Amino acid sequence: MSPSSRLTRILVILYALAFGAKLEAQIASPFVSGAWSGNVTPTSATVTIRLSTSGVAVRLVLSTNSTLAPAKFFGAVTTTANKGDTVSIDAFGLDPNTDYFYGFEVAGVLRTELFSRGRFHTFPAGAASFKLAFGGDSDFNHADWRGFDALTAERPMFFIHLGDLHYRDTNTTNPADYRANYDAVLSQPNQSAFFRSVGMAYIWDDHDSMGNDSNGTFTGVATARAVYAERVPHYPIASNAGGAIAQSFTIGRVRVIMTDLRSASEPGTLPESPSKTRLGAAQKAWFKQELLSARDAGFPLICWVSSDPWIDPPLLGNDTWAGWQTERTEIANFLRDNRIKNLVILSGDMHALAYDDGTHSDYATGGGAPLVVLHAAALSSDGSVKGGPYTAGPLPGSIQYGILDITDNGGPTILCRFTGKRASEGAKLTFAFTASAAAIDTIIPTTTSNGTTDRALINISSRGRIANPGDTQIVGFVVGGRSPRNILLRAVGPSLAAFGLLTDIVTRPTMTLFQQSGAVVASNDDWGVADAGRLTTVFDRAGAFRFLSTSSHDAALYLSLAPGAYTMQAFDSMGGTGNILLEVYEVP
Repeated sequence: MSPSSRLTRILVILYALAFGAKLEAQIASPFVSGAWSGNVTPTSATVTIRLSTSGVAVRLVLSTNSTLAPAKFFGAVTTTANKGDTVSIDAFGLDPNTDYFYGFEVAGVLRTELFSRGRFHTFPAGAASFKLAFGGDSDFNHADWRGFDALTAERPMFFIHLGDLHYRDTNTTNPADYRANYDAVLSQPNQSAFFRSVGMAYIWDDHDSMGNDSNGTFTGVATARAVYAERVPHYPIASNAGGAIAQSFTIGRVRVIMTDLRSASEPGTLPESPSKTRLGAAQKAWFKQELLSARDAGFPLICWVSSDPWIDPPLLGNDTWAGWQTERTEIANFLRDNRIKNLVILSGDMHALAYDDGTHSDYATGGGAPLVVLHAAALSSDGSVKGGPYTAGPLPGSIQYGILDITDNGGPTILCRFTGKRASEGAKLTFAFTASAAAIDTIIPTTTSNGTTDRALINISSRGRIANPGDTQIVGFVVGGRSPRNILLRAVGPSLAAFGLLTDIVTRPTMTLFQQSGAVVASNDDWGVADAGRLTTVFDRAGAFRFLSTSSHDAALYLSLAPGAYTMQAFDSMGGTGNILLEVYEVP
């Protein structure tokens, strides 16, 4: 045999051995599809995976090291056919705000398959800053999966899936059909890789529950609910929500409420009436109580995960909230009447990026319930537009998602920054806002001279840009009534960095307050020089965000002002240009 023939034979043998080993490993793998984690708290989490055989003992292996050494073990759980051979294993006694890596031990052997290895991050305990990602509408048959790759690169602390995890439109009473849908999603390489990189919460919409425009009359309701509970690493499903997969949880000082708009809903084609419901009577009562509890607990921000668009003109049969306009008004009136001012809606279904600052989202009778609405989709599906109008957007498209950055330094107000992103193109929309637990208490009833009741000022704010040295930004306001009111005035420059504005800001704002006559009332150019402690307390009482430090060179005044007209003027005392935020608060 020639040397070349001998070499060829050796290579063939080596290839056969390698291919055979790979094939054997594939055949020997006990897993049907990939793992994912959820039900995350500061000290616990749940990891779920499906196996191919019943009667197998499985343990969860957890470590703060990616090598899984040293390890903690949780379980063991034995696979059973009645649960589709799925195991959901709880890990507990964990450290807050910590990265954990996981794997599975099956029949005493630590498995190395990629689909069985992942990580999650436990939540912080109390006030903390973090990055939350959210998005929806992910068809695993779509050609472009870069949205999930971009999300993996973002490294958010947590991810919320807004619905339409797939587009199978399954409506049967056979659990195997629904299990196969989850297997298909968790076998898609890009999506599975992202789901294994982060803890997540998932609420379904129509295509991934029981089919297009699905509701509680569909055949598959009970089966879909049962397989969701079996297959998804979910938070505890509310026992008093009428069977809907309603859930709530806390991240730092943000309360998240996820409602099921499908399995308890009446058809949108029914005539409008006070009894027509999308949430179902039981889930709606649960939702209202969750809102009240979050308000009373003093959460600065409440996020409502509503899988379908809130903003849309009333239209019978429409599958947005427009098709349940009476119930939408009921919810808006409830928010207004119970002074819940810090609710933000996270929404999908519309395959686009958009946000509303409250301009178009108020459906309370006579007004009074403007809501911030944030849309982020589609992760991997074609673009579409639903509802509106919005303050910005919609920008229809695929490979899109949302980032919500929370800056929380422990005061009553937190800073929020929404960024709508498209993979490979970066930020397409940006919106910064504040949320405060104090917002529920800053609407102060006052009595007029004729004995009627009106509402006091909460806040006026105006952000602009000083384009030329020496230019001035101006805000005018009027103090009504007959009695003096406590007013906080602020000119914010350096502390805009908390909203992501690191450049092009006024570095040394000087603020002066004038009476209508032109007389100077007071002036300030450095809030922290002599009055930082008192002013910080006032910021908290008013629900205003705290400045970055006592040496930030922002300007602030706290005054008792008699009724009358006033003008606040601000400029850069260093002769610079840039963005500046002028604010007026009434302080309770």
